[in-house]
Amino acid sequence: MRLRFLPFILIAFSAAIAAGTVQSAQSQSMTSGQVTFASGGVGEDSLQRMEALSKDFNLKVIFALKAGNYLADVAVVISDARGAKVIETVSEGPWFLAKLPPGKYQFTATYESESFTRATTIPATGQRELIFRWERAE
Repeated sequence: MRLRFLPFILIAFSAAIAAGTVQSAQSQSMTSGQVTFASGGVGEDSLQRMEALSKDFNLKVIFALKAGNYLADVAVVISDARGAKVIETVSEGPWFLAKLPPGKYQFTATYESESFTRATTIPATGQRELIFRWERAE
């Protein structure tokens, strides 16, 4: 009798492990050239991981609608002062963190084909924070 439930328990356990793997992958650091970055913040666990990671990065960017809803799947391009791309990726969540050398950069964020570009300066110490907000495309 008890052995009939074993396959169900194994399936449930496997699903739980897979879900945990996906969540933890959302806020892992990645590298592009010499620049380290991370994105995530979908779900409470991922948001807490991103908050904990943020102290190690000098750029913190948040993506949201003007109504306040957070956004994921935002295309990100960061170019240096010479126009060379240093990061080109898609943010997996509303938080995007990067560790850049101090200097001037162009940050372009694209969501649902609407792009915003901002010039920013990364300081030698401390953290620069940018917030991008979109109108809801209906």
